[in-house]
Amino acid sequence: MYIKDNRGITLPVVLLALMLLVVFGITTLFMTSSQAKFNYRDDSSKKALEYAEAGYNDYLWHLNDDVNFYSTEGHEKMINTPIKYQEGYYMLEVSKPSDTDRFVTIKSTGWTNDNPDIKRTIVAKIRKKQFVHHVYVSNSDGKNIWWTTGDESHGPYHTNGDLYIQKRPIFYDTVSYSGKLTLKPNPDFKVKEPKQPEFLKDGLKFPESNSKLKEWAKKDNMVFYGRTCIYLDGDKIKIRNGNVKLDEIEVIPISNIKNKVIYVDNKQNWKDSKFDLDAGNIFISGKLKGQLTIASANNIYITATDPTYWYDEEDKNYKNPPETYPKGSSKDGIPYGITYSSTTFSPDNLSYWDKDKGIWTRDAKGDDMLGLIAQNDIMILHYGWPRYMDGKGNPYWNYKWDNKKKKKQEYDVAPENITIHAALFAVKGGFGYEDYKVGSKKGNITLWGNITQWERKAVGTFDTNTGETLTGYKKRYAHDPRMFYDYPPHILEPINVGWEIHDWKEVDEHLIGK
Repeated sequence: MYIKDNRGITLPVVLLALMLLVVFGITTLFMTSSQAKFNYRDDSSKKALEYAEAGYNDYLWHLNDDVNFYSTEGHEKMINTPIKYQEGYYMLEVSKPSDTDRFVTIKSTGWTNDNPDIKRTIVAKIRKKQFVHHVYVSNSDGKNIWWTTGDESHGPYHTNGDLYIQKRPIFYDTVSYSGKLTLKPNPDFKVKEPKQPEFLKDGLKFPESNSKLKEWAKKDNMVFYGRTCIYLDGDKIKIRNGNVKLDEIEVIPISNIKNKVIYVDNKQNWKDSKFDLDAGNIFISGKLKGQLTIASANNIYITATDPTYWYDEEDKNYKNPPETYPKGSSKDGIPYGITYSSTTFSPDNLSYWDKDKGIWTRDAKGDDMLGLIAQNDIMILHYGWPRYMDGKGNPYWNYKWDNKKKKKQEYDVAPENITIHAALFAVKGGFGYEDYKVGSKKGNITLWGNITQWERKAVGTFDTNTGETLTGYKKRYAHDPRMFYDYPPHILEPINVGWEIHDWKEVDEHLIGK
């Protein structure tokens, strides 16, 4: 007979329960600790992203204050160095625009003090709306002005109005419009078909005036009133304002103009006459070494030769000043018009296919840069020369006697070919050739830079059947590729200026620094 006894099983059961409780407790503690660590690291990761975004916004603030900030000492102090922010840091890498990549690329990496191994990195590609990003910008191209066979555009092209293209013009870069497109076959688009991009849907809004440049010029006492002749003489400029005598011309080193702006305003009783002593017209030519922006409250006339060289009333010798009426395309190998002293461009003003970059491109090397900004028109001077006014308000040298025709004949002072290195901005007018319908057939306008104009103006006339020039010039315009990232001092910007975000993404931390 067996007797059942349970007294020996209690202890093993208690021990087993205790072990289960310990395991559960340890598991719970581990899970709680892991969750806490996860939340802690997750919080650090979120803050790291926040700090990376703060770095981007900090740099963008500096760009809004100075569009050329990436070329300043302030930029250098911010790059590739940890910058303290709240409970951590951010570090920036910035690539400025180029001919191949037209965007500012900002890479910002953030991390916290407690978890420096947890880093988050964002990369943003941005671009500011700028007139000078194009070889040509107009508010209106007119109602019946076409791009056609023989026309070439060496740089980005934009019009706020309607765009008319027929036959076979050649476009070596992007073409955009904000109005309507009329396209007839068979144009040659080297890059892309014309488009109406979203960020240019409302166009590039023109400012009402260039008057804010006067404030910059005031800081250096560089505001002049009335007719002003300017000759760019390397690293200095000659300025003959009003009826100043030939031996009293002011010579100013460009280095003395700290804000790099000259402004010419109208006098109170000015008349709309080209050579009026009270009108704020500028006559300019020469060769520039340095950077300047020169603005007029009225018109700017680009001359072939030194416009400061004219005789005053007291001179009784009516002999023509040397080279006032130029022959050919250059003097001593220097092209007539406005050129840069130490900046070179691609030969023949033509785009070429770069096999390494895989794009149609142009070359520009050097630091010289000029902005010419007229409230009204920018014209190539065709007739006459600034000289002392007679009693009727006519310049003495505006006419000569033509023995064959037995009448007064205006002097033709435009060269056979003219070169212009500058960004041209006609705020409420356009760029053209004065009296383009009359006179002899000229050669080429070779322009490196940018043309921004309220309305398109003509530089010559052509036979519609043969395309041959009848009067005036042919156009050879190419964009200065440096103007994707460097601009003439205090150049005017669109009213609707802003930063277009081309791309925004977060990259894996193992890509940091790559």
